Amino acid sequence: MYNKNIIYDYIIGNDIDNLEELESDNNFLFDVLKLSRDISYYNYLDISYRRSYDVIKYILLNFKDNLDVYLEDADYLLDILDKDSLEYKEIVILMATINKDKFNKYKIYRSGFYTLDKVEIGAIQNSDNEFSELIGLGFEVVLSKYENSPLILDYYATCFLYEIFYQDKNFEELIHRNIKDKNKLNKIGNMKYLLDYICSLDYYLKEYLKEHLYLLDNLSKDLDLVKNNWDNYINRINEQRVNIIYQEVDKFMEEYKGKFYFDIYAILDKIIRKYHLEEVFELEEELEEINMKDNEYLKEKFTLNISRLIKELFIEDVIFNNNNDYDNNNGEIITFKKK
Repeated sequence: MYNKNIIYDYIIGNDIDNLEELESDNNFLFDVLKLSRDISYYNYLDISYRRSYDVIKYILLNFKDNLDVYLEDADYLLDILDKDSLEYKEIVILMATINKDKFNKYKIYRSGFYTLDKVEIGAIQNSDNEFSELIGLGFEVVLSKYENSPLILDYYATCFLYEIFYQDKNFEELIHRNIKDKNKLNKIGNMKYLLDYICSLDYYLKEYLKEHLYLLDNLSKDLDLVKNNWDNYINRINEQRVNIIYQEVDKFMEEYKGKFYFDIYAILDKIIRKYHLEEVFELEEELEEINMKDNEYLKEKFTLNISRLIKELFIEDVIFNNNNDYDNNNGEIITFKKK
């Protein structure tokens, strides 16, 4: 880099002895561009110089809002680069991020080489079960392949995070599936919770993210949203569960109408209290069951069916009287029955 005093003199228009020589030097003009942060100097560079990998990469990183100025040169560079090279992939990643069109061609190029690498990872995982367990989701393969390109590693880490937390998943449900105590989550902290969860799937990804925590910033913000909406989520889940139970009661009453005389809601009341779900069902005074000769078979059938349904709906998320965390590896999202 040229002496900063000379560059400043040039920028503010002071007299410089060898002005003509400097203005014919692409390296000097590029230093002026970098120090001044003025994209107009880009057009002063020789076309062959500004179409170089180092120049285009710098411009892409630092002048995201001026894509129209260098788009043609960036496309030219991509055309001449080896499509398997780190340089090509880095430029594509940057172009895909800068070009805001939803279906821009750079995103297609980017997804293409990412897909090929995922196929390679899959082949390695399938070749050896023991090795597959060791490398987890396969980020170790990515690390060894792109160790000289932090830019590509950051992009791939982001892709892995998307697959873990969002692809074919509901992020809010995933969090509630794995930890039910919001106070415990707050005590653990967002970053540690996320890193611990990631570590259960891929140790190497966790180790990389531990040194690049900024890649977890968006996830952490989404986790804050889940925590802020915690009670609403639980209430919404419980409302669905309660509706399912009462729909099942109505169905039983309709199916066996005239064949039983026991107080069905008194029986339901007893079952609900057995599982300590009074608050969920908003029960108040306990109902007293009236003793009468009845169809004991139907009474037992109703009791058994409703008990089984309540356990099915609440077994993975008993809100009251149980503050244990979900098991990160074995938790399951509850599937609600559609009526």
